[in-house]
Amino acid sequence: MKDMLLTKLILAILILLLPGAMLFSQQEVSQEPAKQLIVKLKDGTTMMGELIFEDAESISLSTSSLGEVTINRSDIRNISEIKPEQMKKGGLWFANPNYSRYLFTQTGRNLRKGEAYYQNVLFTTSLAHYGVTDWFSIGGGFEAISTFSGKPVFFILPKFGFNITEKISVGAGYTYANAAAAFDEEDGFKGIGFGYGVFTYGTDDNHASFGLGWGQAAGEFTNKPLYILSGMTRVSRKIALVTENWIIPTDPYYWVFTYGIKILGERSSFDIALVNSKDIADIFPVGLPIWFSYNFYF
Repeated sequence: MKDMLLTKLILAILILLLPGAMLFSQQEVSQEPAKQLIVKLKDGTTMMGELIFEDAESISLSTSSLGEVTINRSDIRNISEIKPEQMKKGGLWFANPNYSRYLFTQTGRNLRKGEAYYQNVLFTTSLAHYGVTDWFSIGGGFEAISTFSGKPVFFILPKFGFNITEKISVGAGYTYANAAAAFDEEDGFKGIGFGYGVFTYGTDDNHASFGLGWGQAAGEFTNKPLYILSGMTRVSRKIALVTENWIIPTDPYYWVFTYGIKILGERSSFDIALVNSKDIADIFPVGLPIWFSYNFYF
């Protein structure tokens, strides 16, 4: 009798556990969805498809137009994974090339290793930035008018940036300018600088940042920080809205606002923005269109 009761009890337990065991087994053998990749070749060709196989020498994609294609890694310039948020009703949105900066200031995101871009501001200032590692980049450049005058103004811009989570990034950097043309060199002038730290929340397409900065001249930093509030949102495949706002530590604090658009391409962007403040608004309520820059990404 006891044996029969024990047998029934074991059968009852097995019946209760069986569905869970089957579900667990299904979860174990189920595979993650295959990666969707965009592969850019050195000859300018771009391919998009599902990753089938990869090793140290090549990768294989399943494409809609060419079927299965095997590509040698030596022919590849860049590989990027298509994120779910890039698929919109109008099709695939290319990755935002301008994720690491707003107008003048930077986001907490650093350029990825090997990435680089050229920036021209107001037709006179040329800058270049290069991702040395995924967390450190270096930039530099010069201002053309001062260069022709014989007293060139040049810039050096190191930056550190770290992704804490998928949506949270922190960065810090320094902007140095010798600005010899604007000062008497006999005073022993050694340049001006701006050190900053920045916190960014969001995705490459939609994010906001809060930053603190300290100006530096003659070897001394300002006592009060400058506050920076910036944001960008991508409203279409090729258009993003951007704002960059400065709270300058005068007595009292002085606000400077910027707001404009970014026209995006797969490897370039063009910025047009209005600058406004209390004094500018007294004459031009909507602000002055005195910021424009062109960026090209390698």
